[in-house]
Amino acid sequence: MFDKHADEAIEAEIWLKGREQGRDNRNVEIALDMLADNKPIEEIVKYSRLPESKVLELKQSLAKETRK
Repeated sequence: MFDKHADEAIEAEIWLKGREQGRDNRNVEIALDMLADNKPIEEIVKYSRLPESKVLELKQSLAKETRK
């Protein structure tokens, strides 16, 4: 049976997840730009709002790319 409220709730959840994913992608872009400019990790964490572990992971992946 069709449940309008359930469908609306599902649509809202999908929209929110998409919005969060977009924000996460943008935060990673910010961190990568800052890493490329050799900004301090603490500053990158502050402005990208990513956990330090994620910033360090991104830094390692950039280092691997530059060695190729």
